[in-house]
Amino acid sequence: MGRNRIVSKRMSRLSVHTMHIGAIMLTFFAMVVLNLMASSSCSQLSKSIADKENLLKQKRVELSRKRVEWNATKSSSNLEKALVKRGMAMYYPKPSQIIRMDENGKLFASQASVAALRRRMQEHVTASFEQPASRTTRRRVVR
Repeated sequence: MGRNRIVSKRMSRLSVHTMHIGAIMLTFFAMVVLNLMASSSCSQLSKSIADKENLLKQKRVELSRKRVEWNATKSSSNLEKALVKRGMAMYYPKPSQIIRMDENGKLFASQASVAALRRRMQEHVTASFEQPASRTTRRRVVR
């Protein structure tokens, strides 16, 4: 029986050492697999970033080209050519047609055209309201 105990202890030590080595090898294998997955993910992301940067570069070039075209189109000589080409005529406004406003959309009171506009508006716009409780049919005109 004594000999069986010694063999049994040796076997149990061997199995413990084998389990430790197995656990270490399993951990190492898991780390290698995770490292490969992370490397693959990083390479895919870097490729995606490079594609997006190339697209951004193309869009910036296209934007600058469109800005140059627009600036060339909106020059006064090219605008006149485009209007003539389409059979349209464009004239500058008369001084009485120009109305200046501030940033809030209110008219500047110092203009002669504003005074004329207000005068015309008062002549053409009248509102009438009936009085609800009166026996006579008089109308009140508000100006």
